[in-house]
Amino acid sequence: MTANDPIMKIRSSALTGFTEHCRRHLLNPIHLLAHENLSPAVLRSQELQIPYESFVHILNRAASEANYPLFGLTLSLRNGIEALGTLGLMASQSATLADGLAVVQKYLHYHAQGVSLELKQDNNEARLIFDMQLSDNLDIRQLQELGMGRIISVLRALSPTDMKVISIHFKHLPLTSPEKYSDLLTQVPHFGARQNVICFPAHFLTLPPPPASERVRRYFESFLNRIGQNQSKPLKQQVVRLIHELIPTGEASAAAVARLLGMHTRSMQRQLSDIDTDFRTLLEEVRFKLACEALSNPDTALTDLALQLGYSELSAFSRAFKRWTGRSPQQWQAQNASTITPAPIPDED
Repeated sequence: MTANDPIMKIRSSALTGFTEHCRRHLLNPIHLLAHENLSPAVLRSQELQIPYESFVHILNRAASEANYPLFGLTLSLRNGIEALGTLGLMASQSATLADGLAVVQKYLHYHAQGVSLELKQDNNEARLIFDMQLSDNLDIRQLQELGMGRIISVLRALSPTDMKVISIHFKHLPLTSPEKYSDLLTQVPHFGARQNVICFPAHFLTLPPPPASERVRRYFESFLNRIGQNQSKPLKQQVVRLIHELIPTGEASAAAVARLLGMHTRSMQRQLSDIDTDFRTLLEEVRFKLACEALSNPDTALTDLALQLGYSELSAFSRAFKRWTGRSPQQWQAQNASTITPAPIPDED
């Protein structure tokens, strides 16, 4: 599987902060997207899919036009854990640094296919190993630095303020003088390494994350308000919006939604029952809507779609889809789904 395979995509959340970053370097973000035939909508939504090849080209073009080799790295360091959306919020609520990193490890591939994060511990040293299974035909150095910067930002957000990274290792050679990396990372990384690795003291893994910074706190407050956290909106609408946000992370459970709403699961279920619905019904409605949207694209891979919707295997998704429509996903996709109306999702307003 390669980066230019149609099912290998990255979520538009990877472009968090891209507009502001472009403006700092006197670039027009809309023009950069236009070169890849991408709509400006990808800058307004965290849930759209961008082909890896297009994303790589955007980063490389931006770095070239700005004459700034560290474009990808600085973008990720400026917008770290916020770019993970709900996933970042759940990680920041974890009991320990290890738990927070486990959340990111488990669901990172929902944000970026072909990407993995592995945590290893060797005596007193912990190592985060970041890998990208992408095509050798692409120059992914900007993308690789963006990914490493994102992990460094997440580590900073979840670690006690007195923790210092021991060392940083990049697989590629430096894009500019190593000293310029030091200005951003507070140390000169190692280049030409066998793996992309961030090393830090292992004893910090058992410590709780610090309180969120003011910037991160404001972002997550805005994020929760945006998806319906404010109590002026009906509970059903709040739950549906959170399901939309959580499905890509694999955590679209009643317990996770209730926690983000500041409610007990039983209380949420009871209030949903009072309006003649339940969490499972709302989850299936959202899954059906997302499935129909995805299947309208003939390039959508069914196995990949099943995993993105939270099913453990394609057969489980196929059974659910046949229950919804009376047809298999393959039949529905072949007929373009033009006559099926997805279950309604409440308007945001």
